[in-house]
Amino acid sequence: MHNFNPQYCEWDTTSTFLIFSDNVFGNFIYYSHLLPIACLLFLSGVLVWQSYKDPAVRTLLFISLAFTAWSLSDLVLWATANPSHTMFFWSIIIHFELLIYIGSLYFVYYFISKKPPSQRAELLIFIAYIPILLFAHTSYNLQGFDYTNCWREALEGKLLAYVYFMELVIAVWILAYGIYQMRSEVARHRTKEILLVTLGTVAFLTSFSLGNIIGTLEIDWELGQYGLFGVPVFVSLLTFLIIRYRSISTKLFMAQGLVGGIFVLIISILFVREIENVRIITSTTAILVLLLGYYLIKSVNQEIIQRRKVEELAGRLEKANARLKILDKMKSEFVSIASHQLRSPLTSIRGYASMLLEGSFGKIPAKVVDAVEHIQDSGRYMALSIEDYLNVSRIEAGNMRYEYSDFNLREEAEKLVEELRPMVLKKGLKLKSESACSSGCTVRADIGKTRQVIQNLIDNALKYAPKGSITVSTFDDKKKKTISIRISDTGVGMSAETIQDIFDKFIRARNANAINVTGTGLGLFVAKKMIEEMGGRIWAESEGEGKGSVFTMEFPLITKSGGGKKK
Repeated sequence: MHNFNPQYCEWDTTSTFLIFSDNVFGNFIYYSHLLPIACLLFLSGVLVWQSYKDPAVRTLLFISLAFTAWSLSDLVLWATANPSHTMFFWSIIIHFELLIYIGSLYFVYYFISKKPPSQRAELLIFIAYIPILLFAHTSYNLQGFDYTNCWREALEGKLLAYVYFMELVIAVWILAYGIYQMRSEVARHRTKEILLVTLGTVAFLTSFSLGNIIGTLEIDWELGQYGLFGVPVFVSLLTFLIIRYRSISTKLFMAQGLVGGIFVLIISILFVREIENVRIITSTTAILVLLLGYYLIKSVNQEIIQRRKVEELAGRLEKANARLKILDKMKSEFVSIASHQLRSPLTSIRGYASMLLEGSFGKIPAKVVDAVEHIQDSGRYMALSIEDYLNVSRIEAGNMRYEYSDFNLREEAEKLVEELRPMVLKKGLKLKSESACSSGCTVRADIGKTRQVIQNLIDNALKYAPKGSITVSTFDDKKKKTISIRISDTGVGMSAETIQDIFDKFIRARNANAINVTGTGLGLFVAKKMIEEMGGRIWAESEGEGKGSVFTMEFPLITKSGGGKKK
């Protein structure tokens, strides 16, 4: 495995804490093992302190603990010549080595997709791990050692080749998974992030395995230990990526790092006797405080400046909000006044158009009849639009009044159907009325506004159904104690996205303008507000564009009549 002190050529079977022994020539081996342990535990510990619930952070801690166990076990193999110690730690070190690779695979999965490998992949890993569980303590792993000419060479078994093969497969797996995710549509905007974490993880594993690679090729195990110094470098890169892309506070990380580093350095002075070593530790502490302290002071100063700017912006925003409320009130008043002014002449236009059609001024030619009918229809739609504007102003100003009374909802719906049937037939459509209401069909609401909403829904169906039929259905549910009116049509339909927003102000279906350009996008907003104020609810359904629409309004069903009330 490695050679020992050539000056003595004697094997010391005793060691302090299993890792400190004269068999290890020089302090380089200790530096190469203990320094990475300290760095990894420190980095992962601070991350866990801040974000323990993040599975990627917990996985990095698992990798650090596995590396710690591997490094200490490897130090035992360097330090001891006790056969029982050698055989024991040789049989367990390959477990820690492979766990580092498996942990790295899980780290990449958690970092990129925030979930572990699939159950099939996990089962495959477990099956591949079974031979190591069975043969790690047998001669298939280690056949013995050759002690000749101040050299100890491990007589490795075939199992190590299998372990190296598994490590290679996992490294390629990580690389392939990262490339696959970079090419996927979902993570295309994270290409740089995925590339860095994939290459960083592969570089970490390569640095960790450098000792095995060089030791196998050059039979120089001390030279291979240089790779361990790269482990904290690449783990620092992974730590930076976690902080950068996982929303962990950099300032908090630096503050915790500063406190932890100062604590370790100050405590270490208690165990140092020589003044020169104390000076080294004190100098290191001063440099750490200077660098990290400068960064923290700079960050705090920037935060103070940003807070002042936020306070200034908040003050400006408060003034702007007050101004907007005034403007909104002025807008509502303007709309209300303008609507009232428009409604008076419009009433005259509709009245005279009706008188012309009825022959009050004598018989008119057929061509003129068509023109007057268009005037009457346009006047009707304009009156409805003006009423919508007025209702929006009342709703936003909180001035909408409701006159409550008990009435038969089915009867009112059927009356409206009969009133609107001639107009619907004139458009070439069929208007049907259905009832599956077995109760008294009594509700408590504002009868005028309820009729207005039903008429609005039938008018909408008429606007956006160029052919086919409109069906008004009334039905109740005695268990839920509700009664509903459903208006369905064979019109243009709606997409799922439109249904989500259809009851907002000024929202219309994408394909609505192709059928009717007179809509304001306010009728359904007003209908929803009215129905909800009266204790009911309304919703829309559609199988898609071109497949018709269904609007349903629902009220609580009552069995006893009560007096009206004002709100």
